[in-house]
Amino acid sequence: MNATVRFGRFEFRPATRRLLADDVAINVGARAFDVLQVLISRRDRIVAKDELLELVWPGLEVEENNLHAQVSLLRKLLGANAIKTIPGRGYQFVADVDAEPVPAAAARAPVSIAVLPFTSLGPGTADDYLLDGLTELMIASLAQGSSMRVIARTSSMAYKRSPKRVRDIAAELGVDHIVEGSLGREGNRIQVVVQLVHARTETHQWAQTYTREFRHLLPLLGEIAREVSAAVCGRLTAAESPRFTDPLALSDEALESYLRGRYFWAQRTTQSLHRASEAFSACVAASPDFAPAYGGLVDCQVVLALYGCEPPLGAAALADRHLARALALGGDSAEVQAASGSVRLFFHWDLPGAEQNYLRALSLNPSYTKTYLAYGDLCIMRGGFEEGLRLIHEAVRLSPFDLGLSMNVGDFLIFSARFDEAARQLERTLEREPRFVPARWRFAEALAFAGLGQAARSQVRQILEASAPAPRPCEQLPFIQALTGDHREARKELQRLESERQRRYVSAWPIARTYAVMGDADNAIRWMQVAFDERTPMMLFAGVHAAFDPIRGDPRFDAMLRHEGIPSPDVRKARA
Repeated sequence: MNATVRFGRFEFRPATRRLLADDVAINVGARAFDVLQVLISRRDRIVAKDELLELVWPGLEVEENNLHAQVSLLRKLLGANAIKTIPGRGYQFVADVDAEPVPAAAARAPVSIAVLPFTSLGPGTADDYLLDGLTELMIASLAQGSSMRVIARTSSMAYKRSPKRVRDIAAELGVDHIVEGSLGREGNRIQVVVQLVHARTETHQWAQTYTREFRHLLPLLGEIAREVSAAVCGRLTAAESPRFTDPLALSDEALESYLRGRYFWAQRTTQSLHRASEAFSACVAASPDFAPAYGGLVDCQVVLALYGCEPPLGAAALADRHLARALALGGDSAEVQAASGSVRLFFHWDLPGAEQNYLRALSLNPSYTKTYLAYGDLCIMRGGFEEGLRLIHEAVRLSPFDLGLSMNVGDFLIFSARFDEAARQLERTLEREPRFVPARWRFAEALAFAGLGQAARSQVRQILEASAPAPRPCEQLPFIQALTGDHREARKELQRLESERQRRYVSAWPIARTYAVMGDADNAIRWMQVAFDERTPMMLFAGVHAAFDPIRGDPRFDAMLRHEGIPSPDVRKARA
C-alpha cells in the first residue's frame, strides 16, 4: 500500500513513512508505524495478533505486550476509537477513511532550509551574543512550520564568518534554501536585513529590511518567519499559521539577558550552563511572564544533573518550580513540551508521561533535535535500540555538524552493545575535532568493550597528557581501568572518588558501574542503591548498559530495578 490515506484530521503517507494531523507531521516510532500500516491495509477485516507480530517483527520472538504497547501508543495519537480490540482474536482499524485514496506522488516532501549566522551591519554594532542569539531564535521560529525541515543551530554556526559560497554551503548541509541576515543596533533601535536565497541558483527569492525598537525583536522574528515560510512554501497551512504567534515583547534588559542565556546555553559546558542559568534568572526577574526563559532554566537543571555536576534532587526541585511557571504561562510550545518531557523522564522517571510530551513536541516542531535525542534516550532505556538509533540519526540529519550529536550516536551504539561500530563512529567524531575530550573518553570506552584494551589505554593517556592537572579525581578513569583488566588501579581511583564525595557532589553512577563491570556485585548493588536514593538520572540506563552484564543474573539486581521502576528488557534479544 503506497497511496496516502486520509481519516478524520489525519493523513497516513506510507510512501514517505509520515503521519500527519492537521497537516502537521507527528513523530511515530517505526514499530507503531508498521502496526498502523498493516491495520490500515487490512482494514476490511480483523488482523490476528500472531499475524501482526509476524509482519511487524519478522523472524523475531516478541512478547505480545510489545504489540499491545504499540497499539496503545497509536490510540493516544489517533484517539481511542480508531483501533478496535476484538477479544481473543486481534485488532481492526475502524476509523472512517476517505473514499478516494490520495496518490503517493501527491505527498509533498518538506522543503529544507538553513539559517546562516547573522552578521553585523557595521563594525561594533552588534555583539556576538546578540548575533548568535538572533540566529538561534530565527531557526526556532522557522522550525514551527511543519512544511520545512530546518537545519539546527550547531551546524549552521559552523559557517560563522565562512567565505564559502551559498551553493557550496547548501550542498554540504543538503538544503534547498538559505536564509542570510544582518543586524545593526544603535541604542534602543535595531535594523534587521533578511534575504532568502535559492541554493542551487544562488538567486534571491525574497528580501526585506526592518527597523524596530530593540524590545520588539522577538515579535519581529515571528513576522519574518511567517514571510519566509510563505515565500518558501507558497502558503501556510491552516494548522501552521497560528504557530507563528508573536511572543511577548520584553524590556531591553530582559531581552539582553535572554539572548545571553541562549548564547551560554549553546556552549553546553558546566561553566556556561551556570552562566546561562544566571542570565535566564535575570530575564525572568525583569519579565516574570516570559515562558521561554523559564524553559531555559529547566533545560539547564536537567543537563547539569545529567552531567553529574549538580545533586539531582536539588536540580529536580528547581526544574519543577520553573516548569510549573512555564506551563502556567502557556506551555504548548515544542521547547516547553520537550523540557516537560525531560523533567518527567530524568527527574521523575515517568517514561509514559515523557513520551507523550516528546510526541507533542515533535508534532509542534519536527526539526527540534533536542527532542529526537531525549526521545531516543527513552527508547534505549526500554531496549528499543533500533528505534533509538533511528531517532538520533534523524537528529544528525537535521544537524550534520553537531559534534555532540555525533558523539551521542556512539553512545547509543555502546548501549546497543555494537562496540566496533561505536568505536568507528567516535573515531570519525574525533577526526573532526581531536580536542573533544568527552568523545575521546567514549572512544576509550568503546575500544575497551570491544576487547582492545591497549588502544583504550592509549586514548586515556592522550587525555591525561593533554589536560592540565585536575583538582579532583577523574570520574571516567576507574571505569576504563576496570574494563581493561586493571582492577587494582580501578579500586584505588574508586577510593579517591568515594573520599571526594565527602567534600563535593560526586555522582554514584560511575562508582556503581565500575564495581559492576568488575563483577563485584556486593559493592555494585550498594552503590546502585546510593544512586537510586540520589535519583541519579543515568541509573535509568542500568537495565540496558553492558557495564551491568556481569551482575545481571544476581537476583538483587533485578529486584532493585523492579522496585525502582527501571525498565529491564531482555537485552540479549533486544541487542540481537
